[in-house]
Amino acid sequence: MATETKTPKVRYDALIAHEYVVGEEKRTSWTKIGAAFPTQDGKGFNLEITPNISVSGRVVLRQYEPKPAASE
Repeated sequence: MATETKTPKVRYDALIAHEYVVGEEKRTSWTKIGAAFPTQDGKGFNLEITPNISVSGRVVLRQYEPKPAASE
């Protein structure tokens, strides 16, 4: 009987970087293009790309961290 590995339910945001220069300062802006979730066996990821997004270049996966609620 095969044992099933339990993988924690962790979400990673899929992002692409846009590098640009302001004056002499190099900056980076990030665009979210989707999300990734670990596979059941924990050996890979399922990557869900947002519809109508064209992706080329490097894709970065970052663990999702909710933003704190804005105080009123």
